[in-house]
Amino acid sequence: MIRKATDRDIDTISQLCALCQSEAIDKRQMHAHIKHLLNQDLVSVNVAELCGLVAGVVVCQVIPQLGLSGHMGRISTIIVDEPFRDMTLGRQLLIAAEQALLAKGCDHIEVVPSYQKDDAQSFYIHCGFHLTPERLVKPLAA
Repeated sequence: MIRKATDRDIDTISQLCALCQSEAIDKRQMHAHIKHLLNQDLVSVNVAELCGLVAGVVVCQVIPQLGLSGHMGRISTIIVDEPFRDMTLGRQLLIAAEQALLAKGCDHIEVVPSYQKDDAQSFYIHCGFHLTPERLVKPLAA
């Protein structure tokens, strides 16, 4: 079952995120970040739940566009716990993100998969995404 994430899911979402990070994550900081995302109007956080266990998460957000008919949607996170990866949960989470973004006025969706993970990139291509040239990125000073 795919459902909207709640505060009760913060700990499990944090654990899922830790699976994909190469560096250790401060647990309190991660919890605060997830709680913040759950309360944003332009952000949607959904989880895949099986038998009472959260097995996956998807986070997407609306990027308002000026001068265009619709907004851009971005999937910033999609994670399925390893034991559940062959159960179509990734595709179900992707569909939930697409529906949430459509409901918020998006007419395009983008995702920036980890380029270290070939399976993630091929998953998105299999789901209809097209590879485009990289963006220019600049870190902002803190």
